[in-house]
Amino acid sequence: MKRRDFLLFRGAPVTRTVEISCQQLHMHSLEGRATSGPPEAGGQSGKDFDPAEEGEPPTAFKERTTEQLFTKLRRDLDGADVLRVTGHRWLSEGDGELLREFDELVSSFRARGGRVEFG
Repeated sequence: MKRRDFLLFRGAPVTRTVEISCQQLHMHSLEGRATSGPPEAGGQSGKDFDPAEEGEPPTAFKERTTEQLFTKLRRDLDGADVLRVTGHRWLSEGDGELLREFDELVSSFRARGGRVEFG
């Protein structure tokens, strides 16, 4: 810090950093594929479930879709100066859709003047 800035009570400029773990994005994608689809119980849909006959109810998952996840990430990046990306190699192991969405997110962030750090 410069002495003049110190004497005039000026602080260092604050940069807002958002960190994204590509491993978590990849796991979310896998989890979404594993839990998507209508719940099945003995060949019947969850609506036809009768606890007296069937025993245990079908499993119902309410997970965020990949689209909802990237919408939230875009909101988090509003006003951010730096995007720190960790574990980028995880995206190459997943499906192409996840990598396209991520590349689109990074491109739009850079277009707004943001800085992207890969670590």
